[in-house]
This record gives sequence, structure tokens and C-alpha cells, in this order.
Amino acid sequence: MTNRITHIIKQAGIVGAGGAGFPAYVKLEAHVNTITANGSECEPLLASDRYVMIQQANWIMKGLKVAMQATGAKEAIIGVKAHYKEAVAALSAALPQDKSIRLHLLGNYYPAGDEFLLVYDVTGKVIPEGGLPLDVNVVVCNVTTLMQIAHAMDGKPVTERAVTLAGEFQSPKVVVVPIGTTYKDLINIAGGFTRNDVVLIDGGPMMGKIVDDWNTGMAKTTSGVLALPKDHFIVRMMTKTLSQMVKLSKAACCQCFRCTDLCPRNLIGHHLFPHMTMRTIDYNNAEMTDHITSAFLCSQCGVCELIGCDFMLLSPRQIYAAYRKELVKKGIKNPHRRTDCKVSSQFENRKIAIPMLLKKLDLEKYDIDIPFAGKQEVTNVRIALNRHVGKPAVATVRPGQTVRTCDVIASTPEDQLGTVYHASIDGTVVDISGDRVEIAR
Repeated sequence: MTNRITHIIKQAGIVGAGGAGFPAYVKLEAHVNTITANGSECEPLLASDRYVMIQQANWIMKGLKVAMQATGAKEAIIGVKAHYKEAVAALSAALPQDKSIRLHLLGNYYPAGDEFLLVYDVTGKVIPEGGLPLDVNVVVCNVTTLMQIAHAMDGKPVTERAVTLAGEFQSPKVVVVPIGTTYKDLINIAGGFTRNDVVLIDGGPMMGKIVDDWNTGMAKTTSGVLALPKDHFIVRMMTKTLSQMVKLSKAACCQCFRCTDLCPRNLIGHHLFPHMTMRTIDYNNAEMTDHITSAFLCSQCGVCELIGCDFMLLSPRQIYAAYRKELVKKGIKNPHRRTDCKVSSQFENRKIAIPMLLKKLDLEKYDIDIPFAGKQEVTNVRIALNRHVGKPAVATVRPGQTVRTCDVIASTPEDQLGTVYHASIDGTVVDISGDRVEIAR
């Protein structure tokens, strides 16, 4: 039964919809006690998962039951922020009578959706350094992923998803669009911009990435698109180069410890000390190997950069990313495997409240009640074949071929980690480049 379930999930092309893009079938091949559903909507300003929970609560429950069946889990816990009143009400009404699934109400803090923090909040268990939820007998799935799992069991692969359009749009909204909808079409769906000097970010303000080419298509992992002014603090920090950051660090880092004091992974007991890692640059101290290899423990949440060092404007996150890239290039693996992690007594006190974060980052004016505008049609999609964890998918269609929604258009070789992609609209394959398939109605 488990093999049949995971095979269906694999063929449906389901990857982590929360942003990670890890193939869902792999997670559900594990045997665990608990499934944790992530409904925290970690990034500020986004509301996609919230609307999924409000409108698709029954499908989420069905997806959870499938996940429980596949993994042998005896319980499932949905982590959802307490102030999401409508989502809490919808989920509560859909809970099964056997009490195998329950809700856990979370505070409104960042990064509540980090799976290490979510698992600790919900179960009281600390995932070890370099570990996975599996190490504490837990599997974590995003609520949208769970909805997609339920749809897959009903014969529907991943061809669309909810996306939040927030920021400097004329008409911010949450929409459901085909996978591969271009960012240019998303701009039009949101009525265009309120100003000319706008930068697009795929994701949220904390961990999102700048979109350089608006003619490319959004991915299965795109939960939101944020439009910010070019001179906004968030954009300025995202566009600083590594060489600029190193020079600034050497001149300005005063070893105040704020980045370490607020680091979420440090607070749950992992040996991650951003201020010490910055010292390896400031004093050219390559002997501090533990503070270099600790780059493997960094979640890239951005708290150190955008909250902890918002005055000096330094980015331990960027330094960690550069260190990790270099370590991987040299074939060095994560040596940090401590299991005796002790949660800081200040864990609760140092959670970053979302209202404070929005104020500090000058995002308050974008924090509005964003309406749900339902499904939107497009006439062209550009489906990237490499925006997931694992090997890129290989196109199985040819230019000029007619396809219908749900037809397989690409897949990763069976013996490699990856996923399957499907046509998200009816139409004709008009172009295949190395990493994308373009379809036009």
C-alpha cells in the first residue's frame, strides 16, 4: 500500500510547496509516529496557505490521512497561527472524530514555519544538528502539499497553485494560477504597479529571491510574488555583493552578539554563532574551523541580517552561504552532529514578533487584508524543469506537439531524485530550451 501511495505522489509531481521543493514521495517512504502539517505561512505578507486552509480544509485532512497511512503515523498535528481565525475555524470543523488529527495554535512570530522550530513548538522535540524531522520520528509537510497529495489520490497532478501578489501592485490579491505562469502575466493579473521603480521578489521579504527575468515562469514552489521599490531596505540588502559585505564587515562589525542572540537555530541549542563566524573574516582567522563549517547549520532565515544587524547592515547569512558553497565545492561534509541540544531559556522571549518585524523592515503599509480572487486563466506558460531538489527533469515532449492539461511533459530519470512535470494548460509546445518547456494555447 505504501509503495502504491508514494508511486502516485511521485507521478503527480508533488514537491514541497512551502518553498523547499523536496520531492514529497521520498518523505512518505519513512516510518514515523507523527505527521506535522505546516500551516504557519512563515513569510510575512503572504496569505496563500491561509486561503488553502480556509477553502480546502477537507482536502488537507484527506492528504494528512494518506500521509499517515503511508508512514504508519499514529497522530497528525497541524501547526497554524492562532490569529488565523478563519483558517482555525475551517480546520477545526474538518477534524476527524477519531481525534487522530489535532490543531496546535502557534504564536505570530518569525520564523514559525522553519521546520526545526515548528517541530519543537508542536512536539517539544529538538531536531539534532545536521538532522531532519525524521530523526525525532516526525515528518513535516506543508498544508498545500497535503492538499496536492489528496488531489493526487483523486487522479489530479500538480498543475496549479495559490500565489500571493503583494506589495506595490495596483490590486494585491491571492490567485490560483497554472504552474509556469510568467511573472509578467502575474503583474498584469495584479493590475500593474503603483510606481515605476519596482523589483520583483519570488517568495517573501525574508528569504525570497529577486526575479531578474520577468518573462520566466513561476514554479511549484512559488507561494508569493512581492513587488518592492528598488531603493527599499530589503532590496538593498539582497543586492549587496559578497565582496562589499566582506569589506563592510571588516570595517563595521563590533561583535555585539545581536546576530547570535536572535539566531533561531542557536536558540534551539545548535552550535551556530554568527558573530564568531563574522570574526573569522574580520581577523582573517581561518583556524576557527567550527565557526566556518557551522555554515551547514544555517537555515538562511535572515534574522541575523535583517533584524539582528539592521543598524550596521551586515549579513552573516550571506557569509554563511558563501562558506557553505566553498565547503561543498571542496567536498567537505557537515561535521556538526550534536544530539544533546539544549533549548535556550530565552527561546520564547527572543521570538521575532511579526508586527515588530514589519515595522522594523518598513513593510507595514503592505500588511493588508489581501482578497482571494480565485482561478486566473493565462494563454502561455513557461514551466521550468529544475526548480526542485534533485536532478532536473528531462522533456518528454517535442516542439509542435499538442498537449492537454495534466499530460506529462518532463520527468527526472527513475533512478535519480527528482520529479515529474505536467502541462498546466491545454495548448501546443512552442519551445523547449534546456531547462524549460513553453506551452501556448
